[in-house]
Amino acid sequence: MSQPTPDRFNEEKNTFTIRGSDTPDLDAGVAAIRNVLATLPQRSGVYRMHDVKGDILYVGKARSLKQRVANYTQIKQLPKRLQRMVSQTRSMTIVTTNNEAEALLLEAQLIKRYRPAYNVLLRDDKSFPFILLRSDTDFPRVQK
Repeated sequence: MSQPTPDRFNEEKNTFTIRGSDTPDLDAGVAAIRNVLATLPQRSGVYRMHDVKGDILYVGKARSLKQRVANYTQIKQLPKRLQRMVSQTRSMTIVTTNNEAEALLLEAQLIKRYRPAYNVLLRDDKSFPFILLRSDTDFPRVQK
């Protein structure tokens, strides 16, 4: 007989914080991430990146937390938007999961609950496509 799955929202075992000013600082963000990286397992899970006030910047999931979070320390390979996110990061919350599917579900729940600024793909912003009629083209286009 299997045990019921605990409420993952209350299973925040590992929170790591680097305090600093609230101005974006790439070095401080990378330092906060590297502190977390040293203790991360090669397991699936969900991570949250927080700013200096504790507000959630981003919620992500990973098949391997250690490998995924390590990507954020490779600053030159990140797009400018993610570099900006790392520069604002001062702490992380990690929740390990039993498998990748559980991580995916938890990630979606957390994004809906907290609506982090840097999660744009899973956010329901209610924007709809529209038809744009332009005089400089022969046909209308559907754009988002």
